Amino acid sequence: MKASALESLKRQGFAKGQTRVRCEASLRYKGQSFELSIPIPGGRITRKSSVALEEAFGQEHERTYGHRAGPDEPVEIVTLQVIGQGISDKPRVPDTIRIDRPKFSKNRERRAFFGPKHGWREVPVLARADLKAERKGPCIIEEYDATCIVPVGATARLDRFGNLLIHLK
Repeated sequence: MKASALESLKRQGFAKGQTRVRCEASLRYKGQSFELSIPIPGGRITRKSSVALEEAFGQEHERTYGHRAGPDEPVEIVTLQVIGQGISDKPRVPDTIRIDRPKFSKNRERRAFFGPKHGWREVPVLARADLKAERKGPCIIEEYDATCIVPVGATARLDRFGNLLIHLK
């Protein structure tokens, strides 16, 4: 799997020094429904590394859930995965991203609470695409999958990659 990931990265134009490969196992106690991902030391599962992997899982389980099972509780490996990363010397995205989201009707407002100092206010509701120019808060930015509040005194705008930047004073 590791060789396959490196070959894929090579085909995508990444040189040897521009790659990173991580190997992980998803483990759980027998009968559990959820797994925890644990790095595989050295990227290979040997008798020695499986003991270290089981111990690392126990520690992560205790950190995540506040307890760990006893030494006789079986640990199962559910999945093994290799994550290959190509590290580019420059961003591999277009210079700008066009946001083509459906626009919301103009002049929409919504009542929102901005804490005891500023209280309830009627504020404009904007689509993300409306932030081509910087907008001053308070306002609400609606998207198909998220809503962002721009507080009183803050500003919001999109950067050239389409990221929403909210500057708090």
